[in-house]
Amino acid sequence: MIKAIFKKKYFWNIVCLLCGLFIIGLFVFVGLVDSEATTADTLSGVIFGLIIFVCSIVFLLFNFKAYLYIENKHIKGRYNWFRKIDCDISDVEFALFNMSTLTIQLKNGKRHVIGGLENPLVLCSVIRRNISFDTVAQPAILIEKLNNLKSTQKKEFILVCVGLILMFINIFITAFLTGERELSEFSKIDWLIMAIMSTIELITIAVTFYFASKTGKKNTPIEQIKYAIQRTIIETNPLLPGNVIRVYTDDNYSGRITLFRYSNENSVYYSVQEFNSDYILESVFTSEIYEDMEHIPNGFEFLIDITDKVLH
Repeated sequence: MIKAIFKKKYFWNIVCLLCGLFIIGLFVFVGLVDSEATTADTLSGVIFGLIIFVCSIVFLLFNFKAYLYIENKHIKGRYNWFRKIDCDISDVEFALFNMSTLTIQLKNGKRHVIGGLENPLVLCSVIRRNISFDTVAQPAILIEKLNNLKSTQKKEFILVCVGLILMFINIFITAFLTGERELSEFSKIDWLIMAIMSTIELITIAVTFYFASKTGKKNTPIEQIKYAIQRTIIETNPLLPGNVIRVYTDDNYSGRITLFRYSNENSVYYSVQEFNSDYILESVFTSEIYEDMEHIPNGFEFLIDITDKVLH
């Protein structure tokens, strides 16, 4: 059984919660004993403390009593704000980790994004080593699809940047048109300008967040296509010439290590191939000759043995 390790951040959330309660109590007390304190001031302080209190509660509940484990090729867990996952690895289409987050894409289209993990790499590795892989598309077709997806994401990212810039431009235009006056000094025309520009600002924010969401959602399919390209090439491209005895790769299929033995001898050596920017496997390293298998450096046990898949 492989268990997820969730990060515990209760201390600072509890501190913020207590600070929120303190601020609420303080402003209520001042409002009762200080005759000069206005209702608006008291209410503002209470609302500020309440916001801190509510946010602390929300973050305290994030991954509260969360668990996630993989056993007998089955994934089960409870994570984030009361979300659940209960499926077989055979139902998983792709898995991706990023810093403290594990993303599990199911074949039915549902996606689980599990954050706050200390060991997402371990979990992702177990899932990837057990998911089925069957692609009929040629690498060239997949590369074209990947480039188109990246191009679309780049355009959407540019729109996000433009939206962020427009947010600040709208603020400066509003300040200019209203003469940088205080709200209490606004005329009817100023309030009309404020209403129009506020509407434009809200629309700009909504559109910006829309494209930001679309941009972010493309990260998983991009990584999935890259994985498919690399795995297809590694499992189908001809091996380097020689007496091959073992072939290895890593969880990302980012390269290939081929182990050779000299004919009629126990001496062995290995060659390392990696992808260049055009997804072509290039030889980047050839080891020294070792007396036998026992003298090969450690580390091969952490790789995936794909000998049976590439030696037909």
